[in-house]
Amino acid sequence: MAAFNANREAQFGLLPITKEERVYNFRDASSISVGLSIATWAFLIGASLALFVDFWTAVWGTLAGNVLTVLVMTWMPSLSGAKYGVDGYTGATSFMGTKGKNIILVCVAIFIVCWDIVLSVLFARSVANVAAALLGKEAMGHTFEIVMAILCMVITFFVVWKGPIVIKKFNNIVAPLMCIVVIMLGIILTVKIGWGNIAEAQPLMPYESEWVNFLIAVELSFGAGLSWWPEMGGIARLCKTSRAAYWSNMIGLVLAATVATGVGAAACLTIGSEDPTVWMLKLAGVGLGIMALIFIAVANVTSCGTITYTMCLGLKGLKALQGKSWGLVVGVFCGIASVALLFGADWIYDHFYIMLGVTCLFYVPMTAIASVDYLLLRKQHLSVRDMFDKTSTSKYYFWGGFNWVAIIIFVAAMLFYLTIFDPAMLVPHKMFAYATGSIGAGIPTAIVYYIVMKAFVVKSGKGGYISEK
Repeated sequence: MAAFNANREAQFGLLPITKEERVYNFRDASSISVGLSIATWAFLIGASLALFVDFWTAVWGTLAGNVLTVLVMTWMPSLSGAKYGVDGYTGATSFMGTKGKNIILVCVAIFIVCWDIVLSVLFARSVANVAAALLGKEAMGHTFEIVMAILCMVITFFVVWKGPIVIKKFNNIVAPLMCIVVIMLGIILTVKIGWGNIAEAQPLMPYESEWVNFLIAVELSFGAGLSWWPEMGGIARLCKTSRAAYWSNMIGLVLAATVATGVGAAACLTIGSEDPTVWMLKLAGVGLGIMALIFIAVANVTSCGTITYTMCLGLKGLKALQGKSWGLVVGVFCGIASVALLFGADWIYDHFYIMLGVTCLFYVPMTAIASVDYLLLRKQHLSVRDMFDKTSTSKYYFWGGFNWVAIIIFVAAMLFYLTIFDPAMLVPHKMFAYATGSIGAGIPTAIVYYIVMKAFVVKSGKGGYISEK
């Protein structure tokens, strides 16, 4: 029987990681954040914003959305992850309950499969366009793209199987290369098209109100920023300091993401193509275009690896997968993503903007509840023992393993969000012009959750709030 290795169990399982066992410093966390932020989806986000706003409005909308998102969304997963060495799903036990946190886990798993599909399709199209350019063909066949997309998930499996050290090494190489690509594309845009033309380019499908168009850009940026929640806790638990876990997000999710999104918006507004694997060749030419696409393909694998790693950590908490080997858990998830690629890849990729909207619908109430619970009700104090105790003796057992107050408010908040903004059709309702969907639903959710929890749950002794100062 193999000897028990606590460090390996922590990195590839759910055990809390002690300070001595952590492998990411501020530079490592920043590289991962930058690598995630300026993977090709940043260009797709920019193209989505270009439907409603011009270049500068896209930049300011992205900056506003990302700053607000990072300042609020990362409080709970980043700070608690760095403090206690646990991932976000384990942390969710404190506000959803020992069984209720599985609701979060399953919903997020669906989102991660969709994100993996987007990245795999981008990888496939990058490889296909490189191959077509080198072979002198107009395009490679659809079958070739599907095979390449599945290949992306196969490579992702091996990267995730090897764990956080390999992910760190990949991102330390890829992040600087992607920064070079973004800068290069920005320079080429300036030379070939000119900033005057970029600034004057009009959005493709705007609403009549410029203010509403700006708020939609902010809302979609909220969706982009909030989508990083699953990665925050998984990365933070590996960080040596809270500073590395929290402030590295400002470099990646705010600074780098805004620049890359701006480039994507500029390209879509002026070239007319939302697909970066297409406009890169048009913009940069065959030589530089192929180089950019190769970098993009590699970056998509590293991004797939990061989001899949943090997802599989959470899946280890499911009863059906507890005690299973790390390779099996990763293989099951990558297998599900690969099957999904065969049936829904093109639709999901072509409706990328819907993902951004639906992300807000789910993550806004969760972020509001998690932040209020951790910062205001628990005063940044959690019980590690009780997060891992699945029995009725756990402080976080609430009622049968579920915090029904959080769940009911969570569902009600999503329904309320729909009265402000339709994320599937990107249709704003009357209230949207005053607060956006995320702010309009997020603030009331936070207030209601705080009042109801203080009035009923904290006083009842459920959840361990009274004894936690």
